Amino acid sequence: ISLDFRVDAKTDIALVRNNEGKFVAQRHNRVLGRRIVFSAGIITSSLYETGQREGIPKAALLNLIKILSFDVDFQRDIRKNDRFAILFERLTDETGTTAEIGPIIFTQLKLKHRDIKLYMFKLSSNEIDYFDANGRSVKKLLLSTPTDAARISSGFGPRRHPILGYTKLHKGVDFAAPAGTPVYAAGDGVIEVAAPNGSYGNYIRIRHSNRYKTAYAHLKAFARGIRSGVIVRQRRVIGYIGSTGRSTGPHLHYEVIHNSKHVNPRGVRVPTGAILKASELQRFKGERERIDKIVAIQRTSKNLH
Repeated sequence: ISLDFRVDAKTDIALVRNNEGKFVAQRHNRVLGRRIVFSAGIITSSLYETGQREGIPKAALLNLIKILSFDVDFQRDIRKNDRFAILFERLTDETGTTAEIGPIIFTQLKLKHRDIKLYMFKLSSNEIDYFDANGRSVKKLLLSTPTDAARISSGFGPRRHPILGYTKLHKGVDFAAPAGTPVYAAGDGVIEVAAPNGSYGNYIRIRHSNRYKTAYAHLKAFARGIRSGVIVRQRRVIGYIGSTGRSTGPHLHYEVIHNSKHVNPRGVRVPTGAILKASELQRFKGERERIDKIVAIQRTSKNLH
């Protein structure tokens, strides 16, 4: 006569037979409750592992890493005993079970020489972005790490080539990760090249603003729709880590080119994101104060300082 089933945490579907004997699908949006979750901890190994130990959901941790990736080199900047805090939304169903992890509202990463605080803020254009306490967007022209879950296997500069056997300039940074790991566009731009390219293997080069270009080599494959002339947005998946061309194992070779000259991707100072002004800045300051009060209450309730 009828069939009810749950599509996902937010949606139920009912198939009901009508008077003509046909089944009609009805969508029912479930009402979810919203809870604010605060967590903080002392890093003992990596930010991700410490967050897992503190019970922070994987989805929230991955969002956290993406937000911080503009400002933080997770291999070089983070040390043992650095501190972090995170405030995020958790959506629950009628039983109190987590149905979905909402956005990160606030995060703080207290490093040895830096104290990073970032706040979520909805712009008048309805776009959601993250800003520091002074209203400067966390977004940069280029990502410092255009792939997740990777370690640096070779830096920029002269090195003994592992295949050719002699010393030559390594024009980029190598990120080692399992084959098939997604590779992101480091910034908004236009794809100049997406094709096999000799020792680089499957190769992509993107032209950005401010006379910057980025290049990605040894890819296993290109993502769907990636070809020369295509406009891409920052963090769009453009390909997947592989070992094509002259390579000893799966990794991403990543280059940054400025004014036709190769520069160190780990040290280049790319232009920063937008800065809030006038009425937007005043509105942000009000939101920042509101979030700071919530964080202070949460710290007090958990006896955290």
